[in-house]
Amino acid sequence: MSSTPLHRPPRIGQLSVYFGLFDEAMPPEFRQDREALARRFTEFLSAGGDVVYPGLVDSEEAGRRASGVFAAEQVEVVVFVPSMAAPPSYGWEAICGLDVPIISVAAQELTSIPDVYTTEEGTQRSTLVGLVMFTNVLAREGKPMVTLVGRLESDEFAAEVAETVRAAALANRLQGSRVGAIGAPIGGYLDVEATPEEVARLGLEMVSVSREELNSAFAGASEESIQKLAESLRGRFETDKVPDGTLQRSARLALAIQDICERNDLAGGTVNCHGDMFRWNPEVGITACLGVTCQTESGTPLSCTGDLPAGIALVIGKAVAGGSLYCEVYGVDFQGDWVLLANGGESDVSMADPARPIILLPEDHYMGVGGPGTAIVFSLPTGPATLLSMSPIAGADGGWALVVGEGEIIGSRHEAIEGPNGMFRFSSGPAREAFQRFCNAGATHHSVLTPGHHLRTLELMSQWMGFEVRAV
Repeated sequence: MSSTPLHRPPRIGQLSVYFGLFDEAMPPEFRQDREALARRFTEFLSAGGDVVYPGLVDSEEAGRRASGVFAAEQVEVVVFVPSMAAPPSYGWEAICGLDVPIISVAAQELTSIPDVYTTEEGTQRSTLVGLVMFTNVLAREGKPMVTLVGRLESDEFAAEVAETVRAAALANRLQGSRVGAIGAPIGGYLDVEATPEEVARLGLEMVSVSREELNSAFAGASEESIQKLAESLRGRFETDKVPDGTLQRSARLALAIQDICERNDLAGGTVNCHGDMFRWNPEVGITACLGVTCQTESGTPLSCTGDLPAGIALVIGKAVAGGSLYCEVYGVDFQGDWVLLANGGESDVSMADPARPIILLPEDHYMGVGGPGTAIVFSLPTGPATLLSMSPIAGADGGWALVVGEGEIIGSRHEAIEGPNGMFRFSSGPAREAFQRFCNAGATHHSVLTPGHHLRTLELMSQWMGFEVRAV
């Protein structure tokens, strides 16, 4: 995975082209006018990130120079925003050697076209002609692209471009990421499996972590670090019901998982507590709920039961929304028209209701040979939310489908579950029907809840990461 923080402003390469063929037929100040327009484009794009602008590209050689600037400045997305119509070879030379998303934007100067409109004015404002010349070449070459057309002075259009740039940059940052599997899936759980070849279709690399590596990391955690983490947890959360021995053993495992994630440069992944890696491993002997929670909060989300597709959905959700909670749909409340979301004690505490306590409990539902692990319990705040589920799917674009259901958390009151929980209502219709569509679209039994609504951003990311979005 790139070392670029996921929430840093994107680095945008501005590609603005110019064609000198018409100079003799146009007023003397024509080029200066187009240069001034390109500077307005820079200001326009800066709402979405840090802009790298190498100057007007007016030849193939200038395109190659721009490519060198973009590479040296490590831009994460290139926005083609022409000042006028120009041979598409100019822009192609600037991007053909770059492996970053391309967005083509026509930021039109005019709101309306006057009845009296001269040839010179048409040449001056030929951005749409320049746009379609370039997009055709991208299509010919099989380059994924997004095209946006709007008014330069429109705040709504600027916001649309900024959102598209952010989605492209996030997709670029996730490309080449490594996702770890700390334990194979539970036997027979066919709906959570994924092969390294399937994962590679998303531009990701699957890393399998051995039991020996886990045992070594577990044994290698220092007593000082364990004590420091345990004290921090007791200072942040309600921990009265967790004995010192339980919390410290869970803290040791959390530090071991952190060490594995850091040494393997993981963006996220999965653990399977229900096997010989964790619960029935005499060297470890407990569930990893606390370790999963610590890593997910810090930006390396992990799922349970060896569900790597859910782990990938967690990574995407965390990148897009800043929070991602591993969960399941426990049931439908037909009278209230909502579904209950919860899990067995793993969490992303950044999603907890700040007005209510976060509680740590012994994870005595899933005892291991070393006793209980530590579970995390909290309530979710009310507000907009998006439910995700990801899976390899035959016939889906790229072989993967991300099922997306927008809605809202309307309450959270099921503390007896002893895990994070919330009542989710779909925006698209009755809960029963929406959940049927969720299943028909290929969702797995593990879902990911993110705060806010993110369908468009996810749809944009899918174009560069190579998966299909199925909204329900």
